[in-house]
Amino acid sequence: MFPVSQRWLEALSLARYEPVVQWSPDRGNTWHDLTLHDGSITAASTSQVRWTARGLIISGADIGRRALSPYGARIRVFMRMHYDRHTIETVPLGVYRVEEVSQAGLRPGRAQLDGLSLEAQVQDERFHQPRTLAIGTGQYWATTLIKEVLPEVGMSWRLGDTNIPQLVEERDRWGLIDGRSRDPSIAKSLGGRVFCDSRGSFVAAPVPTLEDPAVWELAAGPGGALVEPQQTLSRDGVYNQIVASGASENGQPPIGPSVASDDDPVSPTYYKGPFGAVPLFYTSKLITSLQQCQTTALGLLAPRLGLKQKVSVSSLLNYALEPDDVISVTMPDETVENHIIDSITFPLTGGTMSMQTRSTTSPAGGRITIEGDNADYGEGTFDE
Repeated sequence: MFPVSQRWLEALSLARYEPVVQWSPDRGNTWHDLTLHDGSITAASTSQVRWTARGLIISGADIGRRALSPYGARIRVFMRMHYDRHTIETVPLGVYRVEEVSQAGLRPGRAQLDGLSLEAQVQDERFHQPRTLAIGTGQYWATTLIKEVLPEVGMSWRLGDTNIPQLVEERDRWGLIDGRSRDPSIAKSLGGRVFCDSRGSFVAAPVPTLEDPAVWELAAGPGGALVEPQQTLSRDGVYNQIVASGASENGQPPIGPSVASDDDPVSPTYYKGPFGAVPLFYTSKLITSLQQCQTTALGLLAPRLGLKQKVSVSSLLNYALEPDDVISVTMPDETVENHIIDSITFPLTGGTMSMQTRSTTSPAGGRITIEGDNADYGEGTFDE
């Protein structure tokens, strides 16, 4: 959760919010105010682009190739809470490159904007020719590859670190940094993720687990924030084992594998229980030690454990919440569950916020077991 005062949390039920939207023609060197009439923000840890602005209806700027347009303009969004005439508190809600601007069907002087956070720019700027990375730390190379595209952005490193081996990448810059589930990325080899935060800076952080402390408490029923929490349970994307190994290089045997398993007998996804064993295989040339195998296996297992469900929130809007936050939910039957927020959508001009969360009746996030026989796991390629 974005750091806010206790007063913010206590004032949610009576909050008077004011959205603030600004645009920049010069990569954030100068900012100009816009008037917001409608729109929403979605933040999702399950997406390669964490922050998305959809349907922002704005006025107060010229629209065109040399003004507010998809050809280099950025927008940033904030939400202010007014405590009284003289006291406000503000949280950021993302920095975006403008993806599309349309004036069709709107009042004169208004336009509709869509935007994506700055991971999209790094993903677009692929290598023109194969790129050789010398031996260096993960932090050095991840930061270097990002700042070659966005030299003005900050980078916060919250992971452990180790040297990565020399390697050659054909095209995919973002696949080296974080990437999709199949990519042998620096972040995955260190058990973490790289993403843009709500301020527009990049962050390298560990994958959260349900054992992390809850940052907010919700209650269902009369007087609570939840209105009939709707559970849509699914096996899709739920794995209870990760088999991680290093790639074979120069005729040497591969490192690992290490197997992270949900081995808590009371967990609904216990790998020896009715759910069954559902392994996910991952091989990376960036894994060079057994410790990295273990870290990678745990990092890949954590976001795939847990029962997926949707939770609709009414009456309270908390714009400080972020993806990967752990929240405590008191259900109508008075049971208390921890949920990890996978995605959250905020309306900017009133309404309800909705979250997609993961929860499980077990606090276990999976524990490492070591298997020595690679043949037990096929060839160790990624198989989903």
